[in-house]
Amino acid sequence: MSAIDAFIEEMGLMAQEHGDARISGRVLGLLVAEGQEMSLAQISERLGVSRASVSTNARQLTQRGMIRRMAHSGDRQDYYLVDGTFQQHMLERMATQARGNASRIMACAKGIEGEDAAAATRVLELHKLYEKSADILAYWAGDLQNDATPRKEPT
Repeated sequence: MSAIDAFIEEMGLMAQEHGDARISGRVLGLLVAEGQEMSLAQISERLGVSRASVSTNARQLTQRGMIRRMAHSGDRQDYYLVDGTFQQHMLERMATQARGNASRIMACAKGIEGEDAAAATRVLELHKLYEKSADILAYWAGDLQNDATPRKEPT
C-alpha cells in the first residue's frame, strides 16, 4: 500500500471514529491528496466503491462545506474539489461538538452538586475543558478566515 493510500484509509478510519461514514473520510482524503477536481467516476474507481456511495458521501461533504461540486459546460458529470476553507469548517464542527459536550456535562453537574460537592467540582473542571477547547477551536477557525474582522481571543 502506498503512503497516499495509507493516508486515505486513515482519513476513512478517523471519519468513522467520529460517527461519519468511512467512505466520507476516504473521499475527503483522496481529494486532499490529489489536489485537483475529480469526477464521481474517478473517485469511485480510485477508491473501489460504488458511484452511489461516492455520490451520497460527496453530497454530505458538500453540505458541510468540506468539498465543492463543480460543473463543466457540455459535460454532464459532476466534479468535486476540496474546498479551500475545509480546515475552517472542520474546526467549526469540532468547536460545535465541544460546546455540545460542555452543555451536556453542565446539565449533569447541576444534579451532582446536590449529591456530592467534590464530584461536582471535578465535573465542572471537565466542563471547563470542553468550553475552553471550543473557544480555542472557534478562534482558530476565525483566524483561518484571513479577514480583518476582530475576534475575541480565547480566555
